[in-house]
Amino acid sequence: MAQNTAIDQSRWGEFLSLFTNGNAGRRVSIESIDAASDSPIVSKAPLLAIDYDPAGKGNNLVISLGRETISGSHIVAAPEQIWEVQDDNGKATGLEVIAAGGAKTIITLE
Repeated sequence: MAQNTAIDQSRWGEFLSLFTNGNAGRRVSIESIDAASDSPIVSKAPLLAIDYDPAGKGNNLVISLGRETISGSHIVAAPEQIWEVQDDNGKATGLEVIAAGGAKTIITLE
C-alpha cells in the first residue's frame, strides 16, 4: 500500500534537491489532472531535475527531463502542496503536486 507524505513548503527546495539527487536518470511519467481533463504529459522520460522557484522568484515547480542536458520540461505554476508517494518499503515511487485552483500533477517514477 502506497504512503503519501506532505512536504512542508519551507523545505521544498531542499527536499526537491535531495529527491533529484536520489532519482535523476530514472524514467518518469507525468500526468496532469484538473476538473476538465486527465492528460498524460510525458511517458517514461529520464528525469534530469525537479526545481522550485519560491513565490518571490516566480513560484514555479519545474520538472526537467533528459540525460545530461534538458530535452523537455513541464512547469507547475503556483504549487500549493507537494506530496511524496512511497511504496511499502519506503522507496519513492513519485510525487503529487497540487497547484492553485486544485489542478494536480502526478509524477510517477518507473
